[in-house]
Amino acid sequence: MKSIIVIDESEKNSENNLIDDNMKLIKNFRFQHIVDINMMRIVLTIWIAAAIVAILPIFRESYSEVEKRELKKFPKFSFSALVSGDYFDEIGLWFSDTFPLRDGFVSLNTKITNTFGINKVQVHGDISQGDEIPDITSSEQTTSTDSEQVDSITSEPTPESKPEPQPEPEPQLPAVEQLGAMLIVDNAAYEYYNFNQATASNYAATVNRAAAILEGKSKVYDMIIPTSMAITLPESYSGSTNSSDQKKAIDYMYSLISQNVSKIDVYSTLMAHKDEYIYFRTDHHWTSLGAYYAYRDLMMAKGAIPAELSAFKEYKFEGFLGSFYAESGQKPSLGNTPDYVMAYEPTQLQKIHTYTKTGEIDYSIVSDGNRLSAANKYLSFVCGDHPYGIMTNPEITDGSSCLVIKESFGNPLVPFLTQNYQTVYVVDYRYINQVFPGTLRQFVDERGIQDVMFINNVSATRSPALVNALSAFVGQ
Repeated sequence: MKSIIVIDESEKNSENNLIDDNMKLIKNFRFQHIVDINMMRIVLTIWIAAAIVAILPIFRESYSEVEKRELKKFPKFSFSALVSGDYFDEIGLWFSDTFPLRDGFVSLNTKITNTFGINKVQVHGDISQGDEIPDITSSEQTTSTDSEQVDSITSEPTPESKPEPQPEPEPQLPAVEQLGAMLIVDNAAYEYYNFNQATASNYAATVNRAAAILEGKSKVYDMIIPTSMAITLPESYSGSTNSSDQKKAIDYMYSLISQNVSKIDVYSTLMAHKDEYIYFRTDHHWTSLGAYYAYRDLMMAKGAIPAELSAFKEYKFEGFLGSFYAESGQKPSLGNTPDYVMAYEPTQLQKIHTYTKTGEIDYSIVSDGNRLSAANKYLSFVCGDHPYGIMTNPEITDGSSCLVIKESFGNPLVPFLTQNYQTVYVVDYRYINQVFPGTLRQFVDERGIQDVMFINNVSATRSPALVNALSAFVGQ
């Protein structure tokens, strides 16, 4: 008897469905496997490309726009450095300091940090304890100039129309200026000042030596400019900061400086105008208005009549984000409210003849700040820091001359002096040895200079490197 096998169509369909499902699953596994392999290839390609970019020096920046400084250079090989291990340490520092897109990562980190809470008051950097400032007796206290008699100027002149921009050489990038710790209050930053007694004394001794060298030849003036921490920081915070007393420090240095030197009490003048726009909020420099008040003090000390602001052509450059903004890692509390730069150009002359290590060139006394980046608009003044420059006013023919020995704080001040001197010489003591191998005595003797003015911010007087550079130029 034959068996009859009856195939249930439902079972057959179930088996077929199972086979189809298995095939689909296998196909899905294969597709996912292919996707995973391709994703691995893409990721590996990106990582290899990033590694190549990160390793090769040609892709690395040499200058940080955010931090406004030269980045670390690849170390030169030496056997001693290799043996000590310093060579590989230096390579590590170079690798981290010049990593591609580093500025962007620094800014991103700051934005992420601030997303999780922004404090009204922030301290950026490590605060160093300054030396105790010695007390000075009344007999040591020097007599201030008559700067208090200068009439207050409470408003700036109405802006005139801007001239058509003209092609000119690009301003020199600023030299490295290492800032100390910063206090950020709302949308303004302030640099801590820490008194260094040995360096301050060396500064005073250097000015005294200059006066002795130039006795009978030139009149010597000294101006120590306070920073914004001492003038415009809100009073509610001034008593709680661990910052040395700038007024006391300046008085101490002036007490050490000879009576043969005319000392300019610009501290009192700036304090009288503290509610005006005399310091930047995002940068460690003063503004041209603050520099103008100091110029008036200088002229009063000299017995001359200072020019009014209306005697200058006025420019305004918006969107300045200076050194504080850069050093803070581009904090939004500073970046959201940029500064502006006011610049004043003499009507009688527009050029400063400049000596650089690569040659001589004429720059505009006021460069077009609209053509400069947000970080470099302070370069509008006399085209930044150069070893040596000359400005000559063709409308003054009495042979009068002055020499300004300065760092970057002097840049917005020197154009004002062209209204009282036929020739204004400007020396940046940090770079003068690049173009002039001699000393202050030789410089003055060769040019018959009548007035010599030391113009420095108080922070420079705590820097051994800067004071030593000044001392080297003054000579013995």
